[in-house]
Amino acid sequence: MRYILHIGNNEKGSALIISILILLLLTIIGIAATNTSTIEILISGNDKVHKMAFHQAEGGTEVGRELLEQNIACPTGFKNEPIDIGNTRIEKKDFWQNESNATTCSYPSDSNRDIHMPANATSTDAHTNIKLYGVTELSTGTAIQMAAGYEGKGKGAATGGGHIVYDLCSQRRGQASCESCIAIQYRHVIGQEGVCIY
Repeated sequence: MRYILHIGNNEKGSALIISILILLLLTIIGIAATNTSTIEILISGNDKVHKMAFHQAEGGTEVGRELLEQNIACPTGFKNEPIDIGNTRIEKKDFWQNESNATTCSYPSDSNRDIHMPANATSTDAHTNIKLYGVTELSTGTAIQMAAGYEGKGKGAATGGGHIVYDLCSQRRGQASCESCIAIQYRHVIGQEGVCIY
């Protein structure tokens, strides 16, 4: 019994055990920090890919808007079907005549699009699809009337016209199966077309 009590009061080697426990604790903290930083790197990489897809979809709306204005200038649409303009392929000849009865347009896909870029992209490559729908409406007008009072004579002037409101939808299919869709409305005033180029 006395020998067992003597071993319990002996503190030789306790520094080794304490240092091993501290090293074990530091190792666990290091592994946790490494895992956290690895997860943060993956999150920031995914965020970058999604932001790139969003901005590329937004750029698709700008390309679609410009091609829409060029397509409206040609009463029957572009000459060839499909047509390549630079790095952009136009699938439909007269897409400015697309009509929509819905309140919003359906998002484009590889099987339902008017424009896509780059022109040689396959469904597995990163690419942008664009779809347009428009509805013709009357513009609100203004009027001025002047009367000469009791004489019953007067003059009047009024303006008005029409415009086409387009829903322009752009879908970007980017890296790592990332997809971003943007829809904007664009108003074209009838009679403000340029010259037919294509």
